[in-house]
Amino acid sequence: MNNKIKTKVIHSQTKSAWNVVGENIGSKYKIARIPYVDTQDEGISSRNRIEAFEHANFISFCFNNSDKILSQIK
Repeated sequence: MNNKIKTKVIHSQTKSAWNVVGENIGSKYKIARIPYVDTQDEGISSRNRIEAFEHANFISFCFNNSDKILSQIK
């Protein structure tokens, strides 16, 4: 696994989704897209958006800390 990939979470400009993207120039840009359902009910939409954001942050954390994670496995 390439442990030099650093990522961040941003909101998609065109979709109801959070994107995990690479920060380094010249590397793969979009790592993952985490969509959420946007409904008429504001409470459900907010909960879906927050849950998707938490999942995106977890994915980003795993990439940003892959060296520490891999050292625990070995």
